[in-house]
Amino acid sequence: MKILRIASFVVFAMVLSGLANAADEAKNAPKNIPDFDVHGISMTECQCTAYACPCRSNGHPDHGSCDAADFTYIKHGHYGKVDMSGFKAVLIGDLIDHDSSKVQGTAYFDKSSTPAQREAFNEMISFMFGWNPPHVVGSKVVSIDFKESADKSTYTLTIPDILEEKGVMKRDSGDKPLHVVPAMDLWGNKITYLDNVVFKYHDKGVGEWDLSGHQANVKEFHTTKEMYANKKLLMQHGDMSGTWTAEQKKMIEEMGMKPE
Repeated sequence: MKILRIASFVVFAMVLSGLANAADEAKNAPKNIPDFDVHGISMTECQCTAYACPCRSNGHPDHGSCDAADFTYIKHGHYGKVDMSGFKAVLIGDLIDHDSSKVQGTAYFDKSSTPAQREAFNEMISFMFGWNPPHVVGSKVVSIDFKESADKSTYTLTIPDILEEKGVMKRDSGDKPLHVVPAMDLWGNKITYLDNVVFKYHDKGVGEWDLSGHQANVKEFHTTKEMYANKKLLMQHGDMSGTWTAEQKKMIEEMGMKPE
């Protein structure tokens, strides 16, 4: 299969050192891609500290690098004339590193996805993170099983014999999700942290770890090309300084939230 140059499914590309100027150039460059409008859910589990991923708040990862798995499920939507409904994919690898040459991952596409969807997703994500995509060292078509419990509190993700994930959302006495925070993210401006119950990865010759208990988050998204064109995302105003920028603080306050 053709190895796709997927730019990243998450904000992780923003944390690479030396990207600030390149990012500014990319944000201002014309992009001749069709309109897109997608709704879905994304779950990320990674090596960072539970409930405190610094990459989400304009900082760098705890460990200098970060083994992670970032899952995207587009429930419905389109990219140009391509129907993206039902599309599922996971990018797994060292998705964050101070040494940008080390950033790499393997792309796993659900067997139900079509070649047209994969190519459309590649183009859409490249538009979002076109200035410095991580090096995708391989791609595989696999069975991806994702489940969201009826009460939207338990999330499981499985690629047989390769990946096992389980995240559980904490809720208050009124059944509202706890730990909803503003965040730099590919798909939107906030995430909900989860208890990382299981995060095990094993793909012979590719990578292996058990990072259960580390960081996990989930987010439902409605993302459009227009949002990017109008620079409505926190990630578009980051500089990886370790604290929110003035523009980001203003955006967070307008969201009715407090900078964490």
